[in-house]
Amino acid sequence: MRNQVLGSGLLAGTQTALAPFELYRPRSAEEAVQAYHEAPDATLLAGSTDLVARFREGLSPRAVIALSGVTAWRDVIDDGDLLRLGALATHHSGPRDLVLRERLPSLADAWARIATVRIRARATLGGNLMARQSRYETPVMLAALDAELELSALDGERRVTLAQLWRGDSAPAGVLHHVRVPLANLVLFDYERSMRPLLTVALAVRTRGSALRVTATVGSEYRRPVTVWEDVDAPALSGVDPEAVGRALAAQLPDEIGDYVGSAAYRRRVVAVLIRRRLNALARPAAA
Repeated sequence: MRNQVLGSGLLAGTQTALAPFELYRPRSAEEAVQAYHEAPDATLLAGSTDLVARFREGLSPRAVIALSGVTAWRDVIDDGDLLRLGALATHHSGPRDLVLRERLPSLADAWARIATVRIRARATLGGNLMARQSRYETPVMLAALDAELELSALDGERRVTLAQLWRGDSAPAGVLHHVRVPLANLVLFDYERSMRPLLTVALAVRTRGSALRVTATVGSEYRRPVTVWEDVDAPALSGVDPEAVGRALAAQLPDEIGDYVGSAAYRRRVVAVLIRRRLNALARPAAA
């Protein structure tokens, strides 16, 4: 064992020493927002699964806002054509939320399959998103669902899309408290992770007048998620040609999806096959 710098405590010799920092422990949404206004450069702490790793990599915060006491940000809220997922819902509690299981059970089922038991017990939806790690899976699911992030920032409330979240070198400023998932016109959602870590595919199908829009978000351990879509002149899923849609969506994927693990051409081929298989499987109940 050895002392931390400036005498702030003890750490094992294999750990990185942390300088003392100011700790905020808000117990309500209002207190959390106030803490952020007082310390806008503070590091936000939720489940700590990602943050502890960053401490070991050298992160040394001057202030930390621990959000675990803000219980109002744990639940799923039903707003009619909109679901608002609490940013502090864990990978264990979120998929078991009765509102989510009633309104969007396919997302609940997909969410429940990710990570290990230990991580599911601690890791939060908000931490998973704001870490902006390509290996994390909830951003892939939520991007296909056209989700938006609700943040409290210094200039008031703001919304950020998943595409905006991935832009730039740092995460958007503000405290993430909910994630908005629009349900209007949503026909189905599906998540395929059998080829992980090479890639995963989230699918969402929505009606657009008398047609359908099929949206696919492709993620992997090694590349940031990419979202593409294809409009299909069909009134129902049973009228969709899975092979044609799979090829069309895969063809839109940029060359940047390729790396030393798998070329762009190989990944496009795998994505086309997975989309075809999933659309075929999903269309059977609709056609029955």
